[in-house]
Amino acid sequence: MQDAPQASANHSTAESRQALRNQALIDVFNENFASKFQSPVVFLDDQILSSASCIRFYNKDFAYLSRQLYLEYQYRSWKDFNKEVLDRYSELVNKKLESIQTLLRNTTERLTKLLSQNGIQMETSLYPNPSQLTVPVIASQARMFFNLLLDLDRVNHLAGTANLWGVIDSTQRADAEFICKKAVRAFRSIMLTEAPKIYREGARVLAEQNKTGKVDTKMEKIIEEHGKELNSLDDNDESGSDAGMSLNGSDPSQFIDDAAAASIAASKAKRPGARAAANAATA
Repeated sequence: MQDAPQASANHSTAESRQALRNQALIDVFNENFASKFQSPVVFLDDQILSSASCIRFYNKDFAYLSRQLYLEYQYRSWKDFNKEVLDRYSELVNKKLESIQTLLRNTTERLTKLLSQNGIQMETSLYPNPSQLTVPVIASQARMFFNLLLDLDRVNHLAGTANLWGVIDSTQRADAEFICKKAVRAFRSIMLTEAPKIYREGARVLAEQNKTGKVDTKMEKIIEEHGKELNSLDDNDESGSDAGMSLNGSDPSQFIDDAAAASIAASKAKRPGARAAANAATA
C-alpha cells in the first residue's frame, strides 16, 4: 500500500499530465473544438520531432488532416450518406499513407546500413532544438500520419549524420531528404482534393433534407463548419522557403506511388541474392 506522500505525488503527476493533454487538445485544434468534441482522444505523450520540416508539417497540417479524417468516421452515421464515397476516401488515404511509409522505411534501412558499414553510431549527432509534444489523436489515420512524421524525422537525422561524416555528399543527402519530404507534402495535396468530395456528399444529403423540411441541425452545423475550413485553405507549396516541399506540378498521388516503387526496387537491387541473379542474367 502506498504511503501518503507517494500517493500525493502520483496524484500530482497525474493532474499535471492531464493538464498537458487538455492544453495540447486546445493548442492543436483550438478551444472551441476542444470544448465541444465528444469522441475519445488518444494522447501520445512525450513525443519528439527534431527536424525543421517535420515540425513544420506537424504545425501546419496535423490539425487539418485530423479533422478531415475524423469527419469520415462522423459522416458514416448519417442516414442517406453514400457510403461508397466514404469507402473510396478511406481506401485511398490508407493506400497513400502505406506507400509513404514504405518509402520512408526503405530509405531509413538504406541509410542505417551505410552508417553501420562505416562504423558510425547515430548517437554522435542530434538536432539541437527539438520540439517535445503531447499529440492528441482523434482519428486512426491521423495517428498513422504522425508516425510518418517520426519516420521522416529519422530519415533526416540519418541523412544529415551520413553527410556530416562524409559517407554521402550533399547532393545525395538532398536527394534522400527531398523525395521523402515531397511524398509527405503530396499527401496534404491529395487530402485537399479528396476532402471536398465528402463535403459535397454531405451537402447533398443536407439539400435533400431541406427539400423535405426535416433538417438535422447538428448535421447542418457540421457541414457549415466543414465548408468554412475548406474555403480557408490553399495548396501553398512553400517552395519559396524550402525547395524540398515543391511538387513542381506533378500529380501528388502518382508521385507517392512512384517514389515508393522506386524505393522498393532500390532495396531489392541491393540484396546479395538480387545482385547474383542480375549478374547471372547478364552472363
